[in-house]
Amino acid sequence: MQITLTHITYTYDDAPDQALVPVSATFAEGWTGLVGSNGSGKTTLLRLLCGELQPTGGQMAPRPAGVYCAQETERSPAGMDDFAVDFSGEALRVRRVLGVADEWPWRYNELSEGERKRLQVAVALWHNPLVLALDEPTNHVDAACRERLLAALAAYRGVGLLVSHDRELLDTLTSQCLFLGKGRATMRSGNYSRGREQEEQAQNAQIHERREAKAELVRLHQVKTERSHEAARADARRSKRTIPKGDRDAKARIDLAIYTGQDGKAGRRSVQMDARLAAAEQRLEQARVEKHYAADVWLDAEPSHRRLLVDMEEGCLAFGTGERLLLPVVPCLRIPHLSVAPTDHVALAGSNGAGKSTLIAALLRELNADLRLLYVPQELGAGERQKQLAALKDLPAARRGRALSIVAQLNSDPERVLAGSQASPGETRKLMLALGILNHPQLIIMDEPTNHLDLITTEALETMLATCPCALVLVSHDARFLEATTSIRWQIRRVRPESSEGSCLSSLLVHR
Repeated sequence: MQITLTHITYTYDDAPDQALVPVSATFAEGWTGLVGSNGSGKTTLLRLLCGELQPTGGQMAPRPAGVYCAQETERSPAGMDDFAVDFSGEALRVRRVLGVADEWPWRYNELSEGERKRLQVAVALWHNPLVLALDEPTNHVDAACRERLLAALAAYRGVGLLVSHDRELLDTLTSQCLFLGKGRATMRSGNYSRGREQEEQAQNAQIHERREAKAELVRLHQVKTERSHEAARADARRSKRTIPKGDRDAKARIDLAIYTGQDGKAGRRSVQMDARLAAAEQRLEQARVEKHYAADVWLDAEPSHRRLLVDMEEGCLAFGTGERLLLPVVPCLRIPHLSVAPTDHVALAGSNGAGKSTLIAALLRELNADLRLLYVPQELGAGERQKQLAALKDLPAARRGRALSIVAQLNSDPERVLAGSQASPGETRKLMLALGILNHPQLIIMDEPTNHLDLITTEALETMLATCPCALVLVSHDARFLEATTSIRWQIRRVRPESSEGSCLSSLLVHR
């Protein structure tokens, strides 16, 4: 099976501009990566290819029908209840490969984000759709879960569509990648790394072509100026107004020049130059170079004057809520004495379900109310995304401009963000970060900071946080990101409780 798109476009009802540039491409069996900046239309295209949206322009053949796995895990996946009661060989195989426990569908709201993501993908694979579209499938997942996902997705036989900031996942699964940019959609054969190399070569060639076209246009303008002056001088020479009435020879020479056509050469050459200039301007217009706005963003923060921002006593925390327990009920999160100084950069790591979010909840509860905090959670629901956009629009013009400048430096189009009624998950995270920076934070807590972000923005965010002058607490499964941005590590490990406490797993936090 294959799906062919011909000049497909899509525009949301509440948006002034197209959400998707005209796309012409063929998607065959196997995995195709969709690559582009936040807001380039990747999610829109996934939903079109699964039949969730209908295009506003162009044609699709055949009309697709598939399963779309959204970035967010706020809502349980469609068909989860049927999956929960299916114990056929295929359902058991999917559970085994992805490590999904039988009871997970019955307590979806209690699962960690990583466990929800695993269950979401399991239900999608269980449907065995002709088209499977995955939007950031490795968000929230730990290394072990990521390997399970990779094995499960590699076995899928159908038209697979993958949006991910995970370069290794893209390289392993994809056989072609569609690169989406401003006004263009280009399919590249091979995996992401090969396609990225082709993109860079094409970009360099386009930069060279634009430089050449610009130089040619400048040269032609100079020549036109010279020829215009020459034509003006010829007109002056042809005029008889300044010739004395009795100078018949001078008048005869002018008449001869007109008769032979010599006097019109300069004018004709000037007209010809206009045509050449128009062609050169068209060449320059066609030699467009896509700009990426990600740059070094100065994080306008400052360290607190307090000696400690966080000072948590040793004890046990209830899973989920982070509330203090008087007795070590299993399961719980046991913590040693923890502290965060004004300039500490702390990494919080651990497997899915080990208690990272539990600890963050407890930490937030114990912070002083007057501390200037910037907190970005793992997931932002639709209501929160609308709230952030409304907060941006309510700002005075100068502060709104500053926030949008930060959004632009993080590789999103500020005009597009401002024009819509709801930003994408990646754009919302950038917006939340930008709004928080305006308040000069003294402590920044980010839960899975790279989730939903494009690759260019991830690198820019890494640079920004590494040089942050205030305190940081970052929760992430991206070891390389944590290594670049933090110097203190809090590691949560699962341990077997003492036999007197039962057979459930508890968690131990090690501070080093």
